[in-house]
Amino acid sequence: MITFEKRINEGIPSLVVFMHAGLHDAVEIKHLAEGVRAKFGDRVNIMRVDASYDHRLKHQYNITTYPTWVLFKKGEELMRESGHKTVEDLIKLVERAL
Repeated sequence: MITFEKRINEGIPSLVVFMHAGLHDAVEIKHLAEGVRAKFGDRVNIMRVDASYDHRLKHQYNITTYPTWVLFKKGEELMRESGHKTVEDLIKLVERAL
């Protein structure tokens, strides 16, 4: 099993969305992730973290609002944005890291 830390330390960018299970964003976030995956394929990791269950990551990355989008590459946090995004917004975010 690949851990969160191993995944974000890979050489390709990792787009992580920290979300909360109680919010109605799950379907929208799945759609956004599929749009980014369609554009970049295996050139980017896309992960969803349910911060209502994973308190360790929530505190480690100081997540206070949902959804929060964090872009990592080789373990380094490159960008962070909160709130609702479009597929186009996320594609622009990932393109900066490629």
